[in-house]
Order: sequence, then structure tokens, then C-alpha cells
Amino acid sequence: MKGRVYRRGKSWYYRFDIEPDPLTGKRRQVNGSGYRTEREAWKECRIAMADHEKGRLVTSSRRKVGEALEEWLTRIEHSIKPSMVQNWRNYAAYYVVPYIGQRDVQEINGAVCDAPYAKLLAEGRVKAKPKKRSSPQADHTRRLTPDGREMPCRPYSYDTVRCYRKHAENDPLIGQPIKSRKLGRRAAEDASEAAQRKLLPGLEPKTVVNTHRMLHRAWEDFAVWGWAKRNVVSDTHPPRVPRKGRKVWTVAQLQTFLQRARSDRFFALWVLEATSGMRRCELAGAHRDLLDLDAGTLAIQTTRVVVDGRVIESDGKTENAQHILALDPFTLAALKIHVEKLDQERRELGPDYHDHGVLFCWEDGRPPHPDTITRRFKQLAAAADLPEIDLHDVRHSYATAGRDAKIDWKALSQRIGHADVAFTMKQYVQTDLEADRQVANTLAELIIGGSLASVEIADDPGGTSEGAA
Repeated sequence: MKGRVYRRGKSWYYRFDIEPDPLTGKRRQVNGSGYRTEREAWKECRIAMADHEKGRLVTSSRRKVGEALEEWLTRIEHSIKPSMVQNWRNYAAYYVVPYIGQRDVQEINGAVCDAPYAKLLAEGRVKAKPKKRSSPQADHTRRLTPDGREMPCRPYSYDTVRCYRKHAENDPLIGQPIKSRKLGRRAAEDASEAAQRKLLPGLEPKTVVNTHRMLHRAWEDFAVWGWAKRNVVSDTHPPRVPRKGRKVWTVAQLQTFLQRARSDRFFALWVLEATSGMRRCELAGAHRDLLDLDAGTLAIQTTRVVVDGRVIESDGKTENAQHILALDPFTLAALKIHVEKLDQERRELGPDYHDHGVLFCWEDGRPPHPDTITRRFKQLAAAADLPEIDLHDVRHSYATAGRDAKIDWKALSQRIGHADVAFTMKQYVQTDLEADRQVANTLAELIIGGSLASVEIADDPGGTSEGAA
């Protein structure tokens, strides 16, 4: 590798060739400029060539952080999940570009990154803009099945304005708007409290940490590509994420929830969640053709996740996410009834049925939004007067019940789709009170079971007994 220096005006420059472009084969050169003397230009040229040999060459590009992140995401998006690409684009757009997006990549250091982290923790929340959607009021209409039977009015039960009646030929209601049903007292109170509750201005520490991880990955590539000298994001101080206690339901509470949900359209979904610990994305993405009623299994492959309000299909959270799930007799019976109901709705709607292939869908075949599943779960749990937990906590409740029942850790880990057994044990063994009690009793018996076992513990803290004189 040879370089050369030359003078232009009052300044000196250097230039040397590097490997051709890997895609086009075109010649590539590295340039440096703005040196006062020929000797200074040669010195910097030799340093740059040595850095290039060691893989630490920084080009003279003046890329801004915002431009670099966009180019980086475009360049790597084929190698990561679409949901992660969209999440990283959101992190960049909401939490990075507004603060340091116009600064040069080569100006960034640990202190520059720490300042936005502090700002985000204090006032970084971005409020989602409500989507404007037209919601025409439904009318009473008479609909017939292919065999001539009359169907209930549309829209269906997932709307607030379903009409369940069948109308006579001359019913004056036909063609009139359907009135929205009123919310129950408890639901109305919850809605009022939610409207009054103000969001805190700061971001959750976990979101800031996710942004930090995205930047760390980006600067790793920037250093390899010669856009930065090294990964300066390693010098930053991301916030500590506080540990939160896990809320779980007992087995009795799970049974109470299922009893309350028996009349719900998605009863089979709630049973499957309670008896398998499936993630929400797996429930929303479960496909009907992957359910084998004869073999009693459900294959988990595609998942449906929410990114920025939109539903995106993915292939699972972990390497073990795609697996075949054995179904118990009760769950299998609930799913069989559910499938028969889907077949009946398909026949009744005929060409109006929108078949998306999912196992859990509305009456017309459309899959529910995963957030709708969460809201429906919250409503059913509140109606059953159960402690408030998240839908994902049912998964934790299932794993906790498995731990209490002394289920083999490897079998439990594989069933709930964890990456490895060590992760499952780390998550659930720490709260195993019965195991801790067994350790306490065994060691106490070993230590105290000798001469101290016959010693009576005195009531008075002074330690003297009546016969001690």
C-alpha cells in the first residue's frame, strides 16, 4: 500500500488506495486534507494507512448521526427481524435524531450519549397521535344464510352496537340505526379514571436501555465500516432498570377466570393460555391448519406482534419458540367446539367470510388485534373480581404452577418456549418458597439437631432459667 501527498493552495493533502468496492469492484481511495506542512501530511498519511491495516481506519466522511442511522438500518434490515427493524427505526426517530441527529458521527462520545439518556428519563415520552377513523353507525339489516335461514344483525359482538334479534318481515326497526349499548358501571368508572390519569413525562428506564442497545449495535458497525474510530457508546452509562415483582394468579384464581370466561367468544383461547402458558403473539398468530385434533397437538410457528400500533408477522421470540405443543383433553375439547363454531360461521357468511387462516378470529374470519386480546382479558378479569395482572402474567402463573408441581425443568422450559433451561430456572426457582423451606429445615436439623435440640428456649431474653442457680 502506497500513499502520496500533494499541495493545493496553502494546504497539504494525502491520498492512498484501499480495497476495491466489494459490490462494484470500483477503485476506492482515502483522503486527508488541511495540513500545514508536507511533513505533517506524510505523518497523518502513515497513521491512516496503519489504522486501515488494523481495521481501525476512519474515513473523512462527515455523516450526521441521523443520516448514518438511516443508512445503517437500510443496510442491515435484511439480517434481522422486521419487527426489530421497525422498533429500531422508532427509537432512532423518537429518541435519538431529535437530540443528536444533526451532529457528526465522529463528534459523538460517551458524554454526548449520556446527555440524551438523562433527557429521555426526565421528559422523553412521546405521546401517540390518535388515528382518525370513520365509524359509521350500524343499521338493522336482514341477512340470510345460503340455505335461507335468517342471521342476526350486523355488526357482530365485538362491536358495541350488535343487535341480537331476528326481525319480522314488517319490523319498523329494519333500516334504522342501532343504538350503542351503555358501558357497565365498573367499566365506565375505569374509563373515567383512565381519562383523568396523566402520563408521566419521562420514559421508562427499559426503553432508554433499549435505545442504548440499538446505538451500541450501530456504533459497532460504524467502527467496522470506518465511520467511527471505535465504539464510543461503550463509554456511556445507561440507566439501571429497577427490578419489579412478578404478579401471578394461584391455580384457584386461574380456575375462577376460566369459569367467568366460559361464555366469551374466545373461551378456547383463554383455556389454551391457562394450560400452556403461550405468549400473546403466539395465541394471536396460531394457525388453524397447524391444529391436529386427532393427534392432540398444536404447532407454534408464526406469531403476530405489535410494532408502533401495527401488527407484523414474525417467526417467534426465541430459537425454541417454534415447537409442537401437546394438548390436554380439556383444552382439546374446548378447541374442538371452537373449530366447529368457526366452520358454522364460514358456512353462514359464505363469500363475506374473510379467511386469514388464524385459529382465533371474529365471526367474519378477521383476526383480532393483539391489543384487543389484552383489553378483553382485562375486562374478563375485572368482571371476575380477580387481582389485576397483565395477560403475560398468566404465562408466569402457568410456569409457577409447574414449578410448584415439581415438573421437570427441561420439560417445562421446552413447553413454554424458553431459549434454554437455565433461563427458566433463573426466572422461577428464586421464588420457590417450598424449596427454600426444605433447605432451611434440613440445614437447621443438621446444625441444631445435636446437643442443642434438647435445650429449652427461655422466654426471658436474659437467658437464665429457674434451675440454673
